[in-house]
Amino acid sequence: MPLPARTATLSRDTNETKIQVSLSLDGGVLPPFEPSKHFPPPSDPQEAEAAKKGIVPFKDAAHATQFTATQQITISTGIGFLDHMLHALAKHSGWSLAIRAKGDLYIDDHHTTEDTFLALGSSFTAALGARQSIARFGRGDAPLDEALSWAVIDLSSRPWAVINIGFKREKIGDLSTEMITHGLQSFAQAAGVTLHVGCTYGDNDHHRAESAFKALAVAVRTACARRVEGEVGAGDIVSTKGVL
Repeated sequence: MPLPARTATLSRDTNETKIQVSLSLDGGVLPPFEPSKHFPPPSDPQEAEAAKKGIVPFKDAAHATQFTATQQITISTGIGFLDHMLHALAKHSGWSLAIRAKGDLYIDDHHTTEDTFLALGSSFTAALGARQSIARFGRGDAPLDEALSWAVIDLSSRPWAVINIGFKREKIGDLSTEMITHGLQSFAQAAGVTLHVGCTYGDNDHHRAESAFKALAVAVRTACARRVEGEVGAGDIVSTKGVL
């Protein structure tokens, strides 16, 4: 018997940003976005009809769009390096993920980045549902050329984050390196996870960041793995307390 889909769609509207997320923790076809006055349907009738049934690729997000037989990824936040990191996170987590954002980038990258990670974390919580029959803990390690990063996650319902990537530059592309740290903290807060991410070494800040997101992706994929009937822990809340 196939396992139920773990999907969520979410809209997060603030005075500074408008964010929409569609997420599937197990890949596959993404559900359509919620209707939103901030994101009118495509003008092309065929695209508009397709968008009612599921996600269609964003034409303005070519670099961060990758539709395969098992994954649908398309991300457009207005911040290129943020798109790149979220693309890597989705790809190596085994997620299907669509994110679109309209933010106050004329001010800076803070609100758009923060609200994107908060929206993603909230979507993660909704898609995960009852935290049972899961591995709960996950660790990931990922190299990128000279850089090596690690991540450990606990789907604990206790938000906490310790992020130490060791950046030397103020910005990578149009994304402030401080917002990478704050973004991951915001994700942990909204997702209800304990998260530790570190870069052991690396000369290039792009490589440091990307290896950290790939390590996080491996950790997330491990922690979200489901225990099926017949396996120890199937149907259980993986906690001595009996609750998460």
